[in-house]
Amino acid sequence: MKIAFWSPLHGTGATSGFMAVTAALPVMYPKRVMVTQTHYNLNNLERPLLGNIGNGEFFRDMGVDALMRHFKSGNITEEHILNCSVKMSDNLYLLTGTKMLNREGYENNVTRSMIIHILSVMEKYFDIVMIDTNSGQNDFSMKVIEDCDAVVVSLRQNRTVLEDFFSSGLFEGKRVFYLFSDYDRESKYSIHNLKHLFKTLNNKNSAYLPHCTGYMDAVSDEKVMNYIVNGIHEDTELDESFFFESLRVFVDSLTDFITGSDRAIFEKGND
Repeated sequence: MKIAFWSPLHGTGATSGFMAVTAALPVMYPKRVMVTQTHYNLNNLERPLLGNIGNGEFFRDMGVDALMRHFKSGNITEEHILNCSVKMSDNLYLLTGTKMLNREGYENNVTRSMIIHILSVMEKYFDIVMIDTNSGQNDFSMKVIEDCDAVVVSLRQNRTVLEDFFSSGLFEGKRVFYLFSDYDRESKYSIHNLKHLFKTLNNKNSAYLPHCTGYMDAVSDEKVMNYIVNGIHEDTELDESFFFESLRVFVDSLTDFITGSDRAIFEKGND
């Protein structure tokens, strides 16, 4: 199963929400998860998730570029995928983004087709493949989303932006889950009120992640994995407890939404 994460505008917190759920999901549901992204020059997953090793020569023979070389040489195997990925925990892997210096080379149709094929191959070996895509109606993002089983749309509590998005008809007929990142529970545009304003939203297809200073510091300090893994099951301070409670609800709601009648494959503790 492939899930894309997307936002209509840059700066909606899509990537921070993506990192939080990808770190939490394998802890709550011990299934094999691969995470990756399609950005060209905003490879902002590696350092927050991996810390100092997310720099420099560590990725020379790894990541999506290495898998594309294997693709050109023949079929991609599970061994190729594992060798080109970073194992972040027992069941969580990261396929790092491109290091190409030539943007045109990365954004041409041949390269895009190879990457979409690689994502489909990874789906054979992982329970879920999660992809952080470019914001806006980027052509490549739209192609990746079209090929995915579902898309998580990251939104903010901004009525004008929400009206524009919901009136656009984008992703009509697609399985869409709505995430309100950096959520402010004091806003008049609470999730409860937004569900009345926009009938597309309901209890089954939407969730929120509140603003949390501790989490944002963890992103800046490049310690996302430690922060999420250590906090997801522990008692925390008041603001952080609301964040982790919301994160657990988000993960549960998302897995319910994407699995539907196949919920058993994500049963907690069921390998």
